[in-house]
Amino acid sequence: MHKLLKKQLKKLGFKDGTFPNGNLEKFIELVNTTYKEADEERAFLEHTLETSSQEMEELYEELKQKSQTALAKSEQRYKELATKDMLTGILNRFAFEDELQRVISNSKRTGAHFALLFLDLDHFKEVNDTYGHDIGDKLLQEAANRVLPYIRTEDVFARIGGDEFVLLFTNIKRESLPKLVNKTMSHFREPWIIDSIHLNVTTSIGVALFPDDADDKIKLMKKADLAMYRSKELGRNQVVFFENFLLD
Repeated sequence: MHKLLKKQLKKLGFKDGTFPNGNLEKFIELVNTTYKEADEERAFLEHTLETSSQEMEELYEELKQKSQTALAKSEQRYKELATKDMLTGILNRFAFEDELQRVISNSKRTGAHFALLFLDLDHFKEVNDTYGHDIGDKLLQEAANRVLPYIRTEDVFARIGGDEFVLLFTNIKRESLPKLVNKTMSHFREPWIIDSIHLNVTTSIGVALFPDDADDKIKLMKKADLAMYRSKELGRNQVVFFENFLLD
């Protein structure tokens, strides 16, 4: 028998299975009160545990959502760092090469043609040497800002290093290419004013065609690059197509 119960029975005079007159009723009342209090405490405890459990679950879900949101933002940030040029905000070289390979694979499957343009700012080193790298950086940003609004959504524009940009005109007809290239060149012939400084900057452009000039990434980039350097040799501020370069 429980020690507390034995103690209480002793107080009430329980002996040899009997209670003194009136004490049996007191004992029954005591037992009922004890059970009632125990039930109330149990109910309170269960309610407390249930409420705490619900609050913990709600807190867990809130923290889970915040964690997932933070993780998604972190993943997006890391993706941007991995694929975007930090200065101009357009694609970087690594992301561009992936895009170029994707376009090549798609063009081989569909039979589509596209053009790869290499663009190099003329006399950019002189800008850096004369006015400092801060002005040079702003010039690169402005160059990207001039071109980006005018390319089609299916085209690809990137900075691959220094003052070199590349542009993919995808899924084009040969007869429409000169107009697109000339429009691109016109953006670089407009006056440049950076922090009230007037700059005399143009661009040299080299163009290679897929699949006419090459049908793989490395060869196509090499031929567009060669055409661009030929443009510089011819006096800068002009466009050279690789196929025409071969005829010179």
